[in-house]
Amino acid sequence: MQLAADELEERELRTSSIEIIDYVPSDPAQRILTPPGSIVVFVDRAGAPVLDRIWEAVLEGSGEDVRLAQEIYDLFSAREKVSYYRAYRLLREAESFATIRYGARTLATHVFPSSAAGLAAIENPYNGGRLAPEELTLVEHLVPGATGGLAAVAVRHMPSLTEAERAAVDQVPDDQLEMNLTIRADCCDSWTGFVEQLAQITHATQYCLVVGASEQDAPLSAEEIERLGPTASARKLLNRRRDLLGHNHA
Repeated sequence: MQLAADELEERELRTSSIEIIDYVPSDPAQRILTPPGSIVVFVDRAGAPVLDRIWEAVLEGSGEDVRLAQEIYDLFSAREKVSYYRAYRLLREAESFATIRYGARTLATHVFPSSAAGLAAIENPYNGGRLAPEELTLVEHLVPGATGGLAAVAVRHMPSLTEAERAAVDQVPDDQLEMNLTIRADCCDSWTGFVEQLAQITHATQYCLVVGASEQDAPLSAEEIERLGPTASARKLLNRRRDLLGHNHA
């Protein structure tokens, strides 16, 4: 990790906003691109066809999302683990790698697509509350003079909320919106990104495409929401999303 951190010091920075698009699965009983209650950030080289395909599958609602989700699942399943040193070498060889941030919160670091297979995916728990879309950013760390770069798209799948839960998250103050989106940080070690997001480190990265995604937790009661207040309620809902995503592995 220290070697990876040192690599940051040798690179130039380029920052861009990541557009968030809303996703409604064409068939929730099949493999889906993004679990409910999450925002998945897909990263690949700028101009990579798969990013356009993700856009089209989400926005057109033609059923292509099921086929694409299976294709991405197969892609990740075929990847093999490598040593930490090999991971560092892959990082150094990458023309650009990225940090993904929402506001001041770092969601993932050292993210870049595989030189062979491409595509990285970062799954982040989301409680359904308001976001400041311009605050979701891709911070690239580029080799000086690099002409290429990375691109990203964020796919949001809203969680099911009761009327009381929706009212609570809608009342979160504008200066506290960071609490509506967080890092995965469970058994998949998603927050560092260095181990789990390098495209060849692990067969599935931390992104776990699910089949028939369900939400199996009791909603917050109106009494509990009133007792906690909107900010604490939003935080509790976000922790629930984190717990549910942590057990919906493919």
